[in-house]
Order: sequence, then C-alpha cells, then structure tokens
Amino acid sequence: RMKSSFVAMASHELRTPLTSIKGFTSTLLMDDSYAPDERREFYQIIDTECDRLTRLINNILDFSKMEAGKKTYNFQVADINTIIANVMNTYSYHLQSEGFTPQIQLAEELPTLQVDTEATTEAVINLIDNAIKYSGDRKYLCVRTLQKGSMVAVEIEDHGLGIAEEHRKKIFDTFYRAGTALVHNTKGSGLGLSLVKHIMDAHGGRVEVDSVVGEGSTFRLLFPLERRA
Repeated sequence: RMKSSFVAMASHELRTPLTSIKGFTSTLLMDDSYAPDERREFYQIIDTECDRLTRLINNILDFSKMEAGKKTYNFQVADINTIIANVMNTYSYHLQSEGFTPQIQLAEELPTLQVDTEATTEAVINLIDNAIKYSGDRKYLCVRTLQKGSMVAVEIEDHGLGIAEEHRKKIFDTFYRAGTALVHNTKGSGLGLSLVKHIMDAHGGRVEVDSVVGEGSTFRLLFPLERRA
C-alpha cells in the first residue's frame, strides 16, 4: 500500500514541474510581445522547475541504488560553509519566489571534513525543501553551521507545522509521511528524509530533529570530524 501511494505521489511530483515548464515554454513560443524583464522571469521559472525535476529524479534514482546496495560515495576534504553557501546561492530565487528571506549563520573557523559534497548538498536541499513545504504561512527559514564537540553540525530551522513526538523516529523510514491534514494536503514522495538518513549513515554521522507541534522544527546534520571507514 505504501509503495502504491509512493508511485502516485512521485507521479504527481514529476508532473507538476513538467506542466509548469510546458506552460511557460508554450507562452513564450506563442507570444513574443513580452518585455525583456517578463521573459527573463519566465526563463528563471523554467530553469527553477528544471532543477526541481532533476532533484526529484535524482532522489528516485538514489533510492533505487540504495535499495540495491549500489550507492557509492566520493569522500573528499571539503569546507561545510562553502557547501552551504553554494546551496543557498543556487536556491535563492526559489526561496524568494516561495516568500522566504532565509537567515544564514555560518560559524567561523570550522575544521574541514571528509564528505561527499554532492550527497551533502542533496541532504541539505531535501531538508530545505521540507521546511518550505511544511511552513504554511510562517515563512521563516534559518540555516546555520556550528561545531558541537567532535562533530560539525548543519541546522535547518523553520517555524512551520512541527512534528508530533510519535512521528519523529518514523519520519526517516522510507515512504513514511505523518498522518496530519496539512501533510496530506502537501504532496511529497516520502523519500527525502530516508535519503538524508542514508547519506548521514554513510558519513558516520547522524540526523536529528527537535520539534514542537505548531511552532516548527530544527533538523540537524551531524558530521564527525574524523570519518570512520
């Protein structure tokens, strides 16, 4: 039943950006009277929707590899602040279009880490996507980095729906979606958080969540300073 629900959700998720891309492309092809600023805005939307479609497809492909035990990681020395800055820069238009003005708090002089930059980027984007989806009218997003003992942390905080205690462990299970009205009204594949957990397990770290229903959630990615094989 959960897999059938996933297929339905994924189909909807894939169709939505395709519909948007098709609509704006057809508009530009049929009417050349739009001012340059208007055309630039349409192109930006098309580009954003293409990125969204790419992320959805990558999630599905990554999930397939993980299920088959064939997902591989490329660990290299990297600066977590640089990764976060690149994500926020790339994601700035999408956040703005969704009504968010994110706060970015990057700790100074963080040690470098052995990470897979692409996978870490994917984990952060999945958490930001979740924050956007479940924020409702409270458009608050804060992304911060900090050192916590022998770990480097990335925190994504929102002031949205929040997660009830009985759902907090289950949300990292494949296909699981909390059974609340807002969640059911918000489309999603149910893969994002399980992919985040897999990525953090591969890094020898973990993902945590602090949440209060009706007040929001803080998801925390914890990377060890010394990654074990």
